[in-house]
Amino acid sequence: MFDKGYCDYNWWHQIDQEGAFFVTRLKRNASIRVLKSRSTEGDILSDEVIEFKNKWPGGGRKNNYVKPLRRIVVHREDHVDPLVLVTNLMGVPVEEVAALYKQRWAIELWFKWVKQNLKIKKFLGQSENAVKIQILVALITYLIADLYRQLCGSRRGFYLWLAELKSTLFQRPRLEFEVLKRRRKWKSDFQIHQAQLAL
Repeated sequence: MFDKGYCDYNWWHQIDQEGAFFVTRLKRNASIRVLKSRSTEGDILSDEVIEFKNKWPGGGRKNNYVKPLRRIVVHREDHVDPLVLVTNLMGVPVEEVAALYKQRWAIELWFKWVKQNLKIKKFLGQSENAVKIQILVALITYLIADLYRQLCGSRRGFYLWLAELKSTLFQRPRLEFEVLKRRRKWKSDFQIHQAQLAL
C-alpha cells in the first residue's frame, strides 16, 4: 500500500513480476481503457478491469505494465471526491481491497508519532541497518523513560517530566543536601566564633 506520490508504472510492473500485490491511488490524468465493469453496491461506486492506453507515457520512457489492473472507486463520507484505487488483486473482494488501503493510514499515523515523539533530528548513518538501529534505540529509550515516569508516580505530562529529568539528570540531591548542611553548620560556627572575638 502506498500513496499516489509513488506513481511509477514500471515499479508497479516490478512488484507484480516478483509475485507481490499492491494497492494505491490512481492519478486523475492516467490514460486508461476500461475492459470490463463489475457489479457494485454500497459505498463502492465502481469496480472495473482496466489497462493503460499509452505505452509511452512521456519523457522517452516505456510503460512496461501491460497486464490488466483493477480500478475501484470508493465513496468517502467526509470528502467530496471519491477515492480511486488501483490494484493487481483481481480475485479479492472489493471491500477487502478498500480495507487494505485504509490500513495504510495506520502506518502513516505510526510514522507521524515517530516524528513527533522520538525527536530524531538527524540519522547518524545512512544504511538501512543504521537507520533501523537508531529508530529502535530511540523507541526503547522513550518506553523506558515512560515506564520510569509511571513507576515514580509522576502526574505531569511526559514532555514536562522529561524536561525536568533532563535538567536534573546529573544532580545528586543527597550530596547537595549534605553540602548545604555543612555550609549552614560552618556559617553558624563562624557566627558563634565571631561573637566570641568581639572586643
